[in-house]
Amino acid sequence: MLDIGSRSKAVLAAVWAVFAGVNCYLTFVLPGKETIPFHLVWASFALLYGLCPWPRRATQIAFVVITTVTGTALVGHAMAGTIEWEECTEIFLMGGIIALLIWHVNRQWSAQARLRALQQADRHRSQQRENAARFGSHEVRTRLTIARGYAQLIADQSSEPTVREDAELVVAELIKASALATNLLTLVRVVEPPNTEPVDVDRMLSTILRRWSVTADRNWSSRSAVGTIQGDNERLEAILDCLLENAVRFTGPGDTIAVTADAQGDELVLTVQDTGAGIPATDLDSIFEVFRTGSTAGERAGSGLGLAIVKAVTEARGGTVSADSSLGQGTSFTLRLPLHPVPPAPLGTPVSTSPDRDAHDKSVDVRS
Repeated sequence: MLDIGSRSKAVLAAVWAVFAGVNCYLTFVLPGKETIPFHLVWASFALLYGLCPWPRRATQIAFVVITTVTGTALVGHAMAGTIEWEECTEIFLMGGIIALLIWHVNRQWSAQARLRALQQADRHRSQQRENAARFGSHEVRTRLTIARGYAQLIADQSSEPTVREDAELVVAELIKASALATNLLTLVRVVEPPNTEPVDVDRMLSTILRRWSVTADRNWSSRSAVGTIQGDNERLEAILDCLLENAVRFTGPGDTIAVTADAQGDELVLTVQDTGAGIPATDLDSIFEVFRTGSTAGERAGSGLGLAIVKAVTEARGGTVSADSSLGQGTSFTLRLPLHPVPPAPLGTPVSTSPDRDAHDKSVDVRS
């Protein structure tokens, strides 16, 4: 069934009326050969009715008119002895078949209408949930930031060691709560359209690792010669931060965390590898589920949102993520995302360069 405009429906109805009228006329003037125009009238009616909805009254009128006109022609030919009376049974057989067709098509229309209503209601509920999560996360983060500022002020200005230690503990917990609210908001926003822009992958990896090297005593390294692609810089940084946070949590001083980026065919392949505690093989199938943590994580377990965010963001962009790990030897996460190179600049357009561009084309080794 087609969803067409009222003008197109009117044109189709007019064309069918002319075609049906001609064939009804032929059923009268072609005695003995009326079978073909008789069936063409009914076939064209069935085709048009199946293509687009008819009002109930128009359907009833058309059905009665066609049955009466074609039936009169067949009865007239039978009375004249041109055809056998048995052929007049076509009137009832064809009428019954078309009646069943109308009933079936009406059922389909009703089912599709109910389905569209359910889909619209589901989209409305989904939008409400997304808005509630988005606004709720924003409000929570705002209040956590205010509370964190006052707790930090108490920790900085208090002269009593006990009060200062308690305040610093509160600050630490508020930081964790803010990170959790941010992750929840990121997870909600996964379905939003990406903000496509040129992304210098080499520079991005170098910047992210320099930021993380300040926070954790690890042997950090990155390698990338991908250059600039079309992508979503915010989402790429979010999933890399989630993977690096996970790597830091399950490694210790002296362990290595390495990030690499390669262009393989039409895919961007990002790898985050560490030499930490590793993940049991039995947990690899469930680590990307929301609020799931490794069975051996213990006190190092996080909120269970980081890897879920990685999977959701990657798959929303048409990519895949996989994990390979061995207990006591480390873990490797591999992301494959569609690669969209930046189109060449038009002739005469100046190309921006950076003095340290060559540094990003080579392996970057950052050690803390």
